[in-house]
Amino acid sequence: MKKYLLLAAASLLMGLSGCAKEVVVSPSAELPAVVGEAKATRDANGNTRVHLEVEHMAPPQNLQPPKSVYVVWAETPDKQRYSLGQLKVDEKRRGRLDSTTAFKVFRLVVTPEDFPTVTEPTGPEVLATGVLEAK
Repeated sequence: MKKYLLLAAASLLMGLSGCAKEVVVSPSAELPAVVGEAKATRDANGNTRVHLEVEHMAPPQNLQPPKSVYVVWAETPDKQRYSLGQLKVDEKRRGRLDSTTAFKVFRLVVTPEDFPTVTEPTGPEVLATGVLEAK
């Protein structure tokens, strides 16, 4: 009986989280070695959970000119950009961001910035994804 309850609970959770849409991260000339992927899933409240993971990411201090952080933006189809937070890079040059947005269709853009609290991108686009759509 316990086995069936666990199976039912797992199925319910999978149904609530929706289907995941994964896309590959496209590097730029500034960061050509970066590989990674992004995933969007719908949560129980109808919001979109965003998960971004990258590898081989240069610390922002190594860029020319040096920057202090990478900021991840949700870019809507009408090209509006909204900050989802910082993409912190660890000593193994891996970065990860988990965030939530109300947008259903968007792409991710990463820019190097002097401050994590910028309200619009000031740095160049160093990473981008294709269109993410949580279903």
